[in-house]
Amino acid sequence: MTMIIDRFEGDYAVLELREETGEVLYKNLPASWLPDDAAEGDVVVKTAEGYAIDTLETEKRRMAAAEKLHEMQA
Repeated sequence: MTMIIDRFEGDYAVLELREETGEVLYKNLPASWLPDDAAEGDVVVKTAEGYAIDTLETEKRRMAAAEKLHEMQA
């Protein structure tokens, strides 16, 4: 399952959960459980210590989105 920060609402982060089947669910998570630099669009992973940002996967997704946008503008 992939968890992506969709948005922040007050003290909560709304995570988009993407199942292997393609199903999309949403879950509220206290924003205080995430790193201070967490941002919308970041990929989140659960670790033994709590939650962390998967910077490599986040960057790959951002680059893919930028590439699609570039293709649409061409």
